[in-house]
Amino acid sequence: MKLISMIVCSAAAVLTSLVLPAVASATDVHCTSENGADITVIDGHTACRAASDLLGQAKSVGIDGVGYANATLGATAIGIGMAGGVGASDGAGGIPIALGIGQDAIARSSIDGAGDSDSAVNPDSAVESRPTGAPLIAASVALDGSRAAVQTGENTVVCLGTGAFAWNSRTGDTCLSTPFGRWQTPVHQLP
Repeated sequence: MKLISMIVCSAAAVLTSLVLPAVASATDVHCTSENGADITVIDGHTACRAASDLLGQAKSVGIDGVGYANATLGATAIGIGMAGGVGASDGAGGIPIALGIGQDAIARSSIDGAGDSDSAVNPDSAVESRPTGAPLIAASVALDGSRAAVQTGENTVVCLGTGAFAWNSRTGDTCLSTPFGRWQTPVHQLP
């Protein structure tokens, strides 16, 4: 009889948890900046900051994490931090995107405006792989304690930990880090 009561009570508890709506505990903050605004919102352990000059657009989101975006010289910067992660993007032109998800995850994308102009690139160099007029994109994603970073000024991508991805559209340089290994595009294989 005791076994049947335990099974009925367990089944009732599981069905109740599936049927009744749960209270969401995630705190989320959103920051958007255009026309030179600088917005910062802090709510407990969740925060976001978006800053821009007159030409840039910055959007950041913190959902139990920290999001940061800084856009200058016409950049569109996006930074998202979720579940204890940090996403920080900083761009002088182009589109930097950073997404940090999970405890202690850090994603950083940075576009250096000095190297973004097509006139600053040597036409004989094979480093420039994007078509003329295409926006420069720097994307990084880090999961659960991992690190991902893109720095276009130094043409570097870094992936550390068990869940990281980074991509630089200027050079095509890419890295991926998983529990099964780490892969990075060798510079000599790039077009």
